Amino acid sequence: MPQNFFIFRNYTVEPLFDHLGGCSFSGYNEIEFSAGFKYYVWFYLMPMGANRITLAAEIDFYKQRLNHVLNQVPDTTSIICFTLWNTVPEGFAMPDPVHGAVRDYNDHVFNLAKENRRIKVVDFSTFASGYGTKELVDKRHFYLSQVPVSPRLARNFNQWFLQKIRAIEGIRKKCLVLDLDNTLWGGILGEDGVSGIQLGNTYPGNSYRDFQSWIKEIKNTGVILALCSKNNPEDVQQAFSQRDEMVLKSADFSALRINWKNKPDNIVELAHELNIGIDSLVFIDDSPFEREQVKSMLPEVVVPDFPKQPYLMVDFIQEVYNQWFQVYELTEEDKSKSVQYQQNAQRRQLLNAFDTEEQFLKEMDIKLTISENNPVHIPRIAQMTQKTNQFNLTTKRYTEAEINNLISKGYLVWDVAVSDKFGDNGITALAIVKTEGLTAEIDSFMLSCRILGRGIENAFLSTVLNKLFEKGIREVKASFIPTVKNGQVEKFYDRNGFEMIEAVNKAEKKYYRIFLTDKKIIGILYEVAM
Repeated sequence: MPQNFFIFRNYTVEPLFDHLGGCSFSGYNEIEFSAGFKYYVWFYLMPMGANRITLAAEIDFYKQRLNHVLNQVPDTTSIICFTLWNTVPEGFAMPDPVHGAVRDYNDHVFNLAKENRRIKVVDFSTFASGYGTKELVDKRHFYLSQVPVSPRLARNFNQWFLQKIRAIEGIRKKCLVLDLDNTLWGGILGEDGVSGIQLGNTYPGNSYRDFQSWIKEIKNTGVILALCSKNNPEDVQQAFSQRDEMVLKSADFSALRINWKNKPDNIVELAHELNIGIDSLVFIDDSPFEREQVKSMLPEVVVPDFPKQPYLMVDFIQEVYNQWFQVYELTEEDKSKSVQYQQNAQRRQLLNAFDTEEQFLKEMDIKLTISENNPVHIPRIAQMTQKTNQFNLTTKRYTEAEINNLISKGYLVWDVAVSDKFGDNGITALAIVKTEGLTAEIDSFMLSCRILGRGIENAFLSTVLNKLFEKGIREVKASFIPTVKNGQVEKFYDRNGFEMIEAVNKAEKKYYRIFLTDKKIIGILYEVAM
């Protein structure tokens, strides 16, 4: 198994990472660098002892050790730093120097992350605060084996830590599909009427109101919301417009299926309308029958068990977020994603008004703004490599640190912001190119599903080839690596003038090349700004 994590520690923490694999550990308090790992993890736990002055001094010394490690780890490598969670009992007098030392240490960690993007902070309190100190700290294991965190919590810790890694890498689901009756509100709209559904300041309506508030916050992190409900559309519209207690509004949903068809069929239609994979969806419904039907007919869809009591709904939706939608840092594209999908619905409506797709595309007034090796865009660039599956020729995944490393080696990284008459789609296309002498190789070429079907891929490829020609490149190599999701781009290079020179193991990988003798014009020309 590849070595993913090297963990700097001051106590025995191996039991917490037993189920993770690919881990190596420093000695106690050892801070010598060991090369060859994807992530370096700084996981120092609270010192043990009675003298609070000594404990505070030890915590302060942690900062010096951490700084030493940061100076050793290459700039192109990611470092994950845990905060401290105070497990020392209350002191005999105030102010307590231990509390102050913990606060200063955690401030130091967060400030380091602000100054250096390769440093990612994992707030240990989000795990530890779920347990009492006696449950978290196992004194028997500590005194016998220097294991301060109870091994009984190892599986929970492992799941929590992997959620944090997925968030750092930008790996999450894209869309939350929601039922209505007894899910977003209490009661059945068709039986209880608009005024009779439960939503408000008293139980159980307050549980549904707060449930909606959490969903609204999840939407604000860039998650698409969709409705899938067996109801009359007119009744649903009245409920959203007439009940002032409704936190979620009709405009918060990017796609709707409110009818009497079976929900698996509706969910497939929602995914098709949004142009995302079925496996990008999480479906929430109070009905065990509906959940089981979706599970059996669409096993790719995540279908969590819904709580039986309304007062458990807030804890439930928080766990859904943590497990499937957690994000480490919001990009501008995340913040505007719901609006962008609503704009896509407007684009589809406009398309129906034209006789040909070419007429429609000309009317759209599409503009491409291309940036080269822009450090400000690296978070979004890394995020695209982690999340883009359908239009992705090689499906290589990169962290921010790895993108920085490629640029430092001379790679060219071009990203494209796409806009049209309806609005800005943000950074939605990406090419990573390695150059050597007169030859270049396209390492990665991808487009977000939000901008497919407009010929942008051809215009972008044309621009990349022209920029390479201007830089003196005369031969461009490329490859296609098939996955279960990128079949639509198998012939992309063939269609755009590349010559296939080799197919490995029955087309497990195809190699292409094109010779540049002049600037290329491929497909529809859009206005391009650099």
